[in-house]
Amino acid sequence: MSSFMTIQAFSTMSGIPKSTLRFYEAKKLLMPIRNNESNYRMYSEEQVPLARLIASLRTANVAIRDIQLYVKADENTQKQMKQEWIKTIKENQKQLEMSLRYLESDLAEKDIYIFKRNAEKVIWFQAQSPPGKFSPALMFRREQLRQCNIPVENTYLRYLSGNRKLIQAEIGFGVPSRVNSRIPEAISEEMKEGLCIGLAFQDNFSTIEAAYRKLVQYCMEHDFTPAGSILEWYRGDQIDAADIVIPVIQMGENNEYKKKAAGRSD
Repeated sequence: MSSFMTIQAFSTMSGIPKSTLRFYEAKKLLMPIRNNESNYRMYSEEQVPLARLIASLRTANVAIRDIQLYVKADENTQKQMKQEWIKTIKENQKQLEMSLRYLESDLAEKDIYIFKRNAEKVIWFQAQSPPGKFSPALMFRREQLRQCNIPVENTYLRYLSGNRKLIQAEIGFGVPSRVNSRIPEAISEEMKEGLCIGLAFQDNFSTIEAAYRKLVQYCMEHDFTPAGSILEWYRGDQIDAADIVIPVIQMGENNEYKKKAAGRSD
């Protein structure tokens, strides 16, 4: 037969503070019964495992709403929910490890930073120009998209090949995900979210090659592995200043990246 105890006794047995137990009650996660005479909260011994489970999930940063769903779900649904939580925590752990590596690097490089890039739909066009002279092509394509009623949120330049006289590149425009380009030569790509190392560039664009080298050197010195092509990122409508960006592999992904690379070389 179940024995009942006061909130003080239940707090002592479960190791959970009384204020936390009251919070669980307010969120309808752990409901006591009320003594008819005194109206005191009364808990049963059988509620201790549930209370400890809720406290453990909160310690793991699981949202209250998710815990509410979890405690009411069947066993299969609970397993699925736990797998999603594990995936999220591992992703957060990788991001924290990358952030730590950045903080441990030389922060004297104040123009270099780390950030998480959001997923984005990008429309790309082929282009060529002398180094640092892509502004006319960027403006032409942006106007072309404007005439098609396609709003541009970000502008990119992705180096392909070239020399000191002529650069082959792609110029891209971040657009809303619902947009379908009607321009025949346009190529659409879904850029995935991920961590990036960036360098803020505000000098003369004829010197941008040196900024590229500086960012690549920084990544090499601090063991950041590139996960894609280096980009010039022009925020919003302006094309007078750029951020040079390299997507990087998060901790724990590097081995998988190496396996794929080795498979391609076989």
